[in-house]
Amino acid sequence: MNARALALLLAAALLASAFGVVTAQHRTRSLFVELERAQQRAAALVAEGNRQRVELARLLQPATVDAAARQLGLRPIDAAHTVMLPAPRSAQP
Repeated sequence: MNARALALLLAAALLASAFGVVTAQHRTRSLFVELERAQQRAAALVAEGNRQRVELARLLQPATVDAAARQLGLRPIDAAHTVMLPAPRSAQP
C-alpha cells in the first residue's frame, strides 16, 4: 500500500507539472503575440510621425504659407497702406 500511495503521489505531481508546463507555454505564446502587436503598432506610429514631420516641413515653406494666405484673401504688405507709429517716449525723472 505504501508503494501504491507513493506511485499515486508521483503521478499527481507529474500531472500537475505537465499542466504547469502547458500553462507556461500558453502564457509565453500569448505574451509573444502581444509583443509582436505592440512592435507593429510602434512601427506604425514611427511611420506616422515621419509622415507628419515631412508634411510639417512642406507646410512651413514660404510658398505654401503665401498660397494659403492668398486663399484666405490676405495680400502682401503695401507701403501705401502702412502707417508708421512713433516710438513711445521713455519716462525720465
